[in-house]
Amino acid sequence: MATDLAPQGVGDDLASQPTSRRRAIPWDWIAVAALVALIPVVHDLKTMLTAPYWLDEAWVALSVRFPLGDLPVTTSSTPIGWSLLLRLVPDQDYLRVVTLLFHALTVGAAYALGRLVHPAGRRTGIVAGLVCGAAVLLLPTQQVRHDLKQYSADAFVAVGLLALTAWTERGWSRQRLGILAAAIGVGMFVSQTTAIVAPCVLGGLFLATAVRRQWARLIEVTVAGFGAALAAAAVYLTFSARARSGAMQEFWAAYFPRLGEVPGYLEQRGEALTRIFGAPVSLVLCLFVVGVVTFVRWGRPATAIAVLLLPPVVITLGVSKIYPLLDWRTSHFIFVTVAAVAGVGLGGLAHLAAAIAQRVYRRLPTTIATATVCAVLVGAFAVHNSQWYRFDGDEAGLESTPIAMTDVREQTRYVNAHRAKNDVVVLSYAAAYGFAFYSTRDHVGLVAPYGNTVGWWVDMPADSVVVVTGLDEKAVRGGLGRALTLAGERGGARVWLIRSFVVGEEVGSWQSALADYRVEQMTNGVEPVVVVSEN
Repeated sequence: MATDLAPQGVGDDLASQPTSRRRAIPWDWIAVAALVALIPVVHDLKTMLTAPYWLDEAWVALSVRFPLGDLPVTTSSTPIGWSLLLRLVPDQDYLRVVTLLFHALTVGAAYALGRLVHPAGRRTGIVAGLVCGAAVLLLPTQQVRHDLKQYSADAFVAVGLLALTAWTERGWSRQRLGILAAAIGVGMFVSQTTAIVAPCVLGGLFLATAVRRQWARLIEVTVAGFGAALAAAAVYLTFSARARSGAMQEFWAAYFPRLGEVPGYLEQRGEALTRIFGAPVSLVLCLFVVGVVTFVRWGRPATAIAVLLLPPVVITLGVSKIYPLLDWRTSHFIFVTVAAVAGVGLGGLAHLAAAIAQRVYRRLPTTIATATVCAVLVGAFAVHNSQWYRFDGDEAGLESTPIAMTDVREQTRYVNAHRAKNDVVVLSYAAAYGFAFYSTRDHVGLVAPYGNTVGWWVDMPADSVVVVTGLDEKAVRGGLGRALTLAGERGGARVWLIRSFVVGEEVGSWQSALADYRVEQMTNGVEPVVVVSEN
C-alpha cells in the first residue's frame, strides 16, 4: 500500500525534505491500523462473536456440518466463497469472526478510497483516507449487520472495487486494469452484489475514456470488462443461480416496487433508513453529491461515473424483480458505499474550507486546517450516534435484532441435558435449523430440493423429533398431536417444546393450540423451554 499510495502533486510537505537513508515510516499502514483498532471500541465484539445463531444464520452455520460435496446445495443463496471461509474457522461457535474480518477490510478499503482519490500531498491524503474510513466505521448500520451472512463482504467488495477504480485512474496501466478485472472475478465468490457494482465501475472507466477519446485505453477497458463479465457469469451460473426460486421471489415481493411506485417507495424507505445512517437522509445525499463532485474535482471522473451509475442500476434491478431494493440487509453494500462517498465529500469540503481559511490566515498549514475541520465534523457525528456504539442487538429506542430476541442454543442444550431416551422433542418451523446445528445427539440428514427460501431442509429421527412444518394453527396442532401420541405409546415419556423466532400469525397459532394442553415452563430467557402434556 505504501508504494501505491506514494505522494503525488506539488506542494507535498514531505516531498520537499532532503532524502534520508532512514527507512520511511509507513504512515498509511499506521492510519489503517488506527482505524481497525477502533473496531473493538465501536462494536460489541463479545455479543457479535458469541451470541447464538438465529434462523437466517442457523442454516448457514449448519451448512458447515454437512460434507464438502453437499456445499453446492447447502450454500443456497450464500456465496460459495463465504461458505468455504466458514469452514476454515476452528470453533463453529465463533463463525461470525468471518463477518468481523470483512468489517475490518471494509474500513481499510474505505481508507484506500479516500486516500487514492486525493491528489494532493501525503499528509492531506492521509486525512482524506481517515475521514472516509471513519465514515464507514462509525456508520450505525454497521452495528446492526453482525449477521453470519455475506453482507459485510458485500460492503467490502463494493468499496474495494471503487478504490481499485480510483487506483487505476491514478496511474493507468494494463496491470492495474487487469487487477481490477481479476478482483471482480474473485469478488463474485464472496459477494453476489459484485455483479451489481462491477458494471458500474467498468462503465465508469469506459465512459471516462470514451469522453477523453483515449481509444487505446477504451479497447483495454472493453477487453478487461469482457473478461471480468465472463468470470462473474461463470461463478454465478455455477454456484449461485440455483438459489433463485419462486419462494425467494415471494419472500422479497415487498421490495420490488413497480416503476410508477418508485418515487413514493424511495421516500418511504428514506424515512425508515434515517436511523441506520445516523443523520437525515437528505444531508447524507447532499454529502454524497459533494463526494461525486470531489471525485471529478480531484481528477477521478471514472470513479465519479461509477458511483452515479449505482443508484439507477439498483432501482432498475428492484423494478425488474431481480434484486430487493433498499432492504436493510441485502442493500447494506449500498448504504456503506453511500457513507464512503459522503466521507469523500466531507473531506473535499474540509479541504476547500481550509483553502479559503488559508487566504485569510496565510501561515495556517493546509493539512492542519483540513484535519481540524474533519475532526470536528466526524466527532460531532460520533457524539450524535454514540448510543449506537457497542450495540448488543437490543437497545431501547434504537433497534431489536433477532440476535438478541432468539436463543435456540440454550434451549437445545437444556433439553439434551434433561430429556430421557424415550422423550419427544417438538420444534417450531424456525427452530429446526438451529436445533440441528446445536444438537450433537440427533442424526441430521440433508433433504434437497425443498420448497422453502433456503432450498433444502433437515431430516431428523422421526421417532424422537417432530418438526412443525407450518405456521398456522392446523400445522401446530398436528405437530403437537403427533408428539403426544408418540409419548403416550412409550408410557411416561415427556414432550419438550423448543420454539424460535415465533412472529406474526405463528404467535396466535401457538397460543391457541397450547391452550388445550398442560404447559410447564422449564427455563427462563427470551425463548423458554416448556414441557407439554395432556390435561
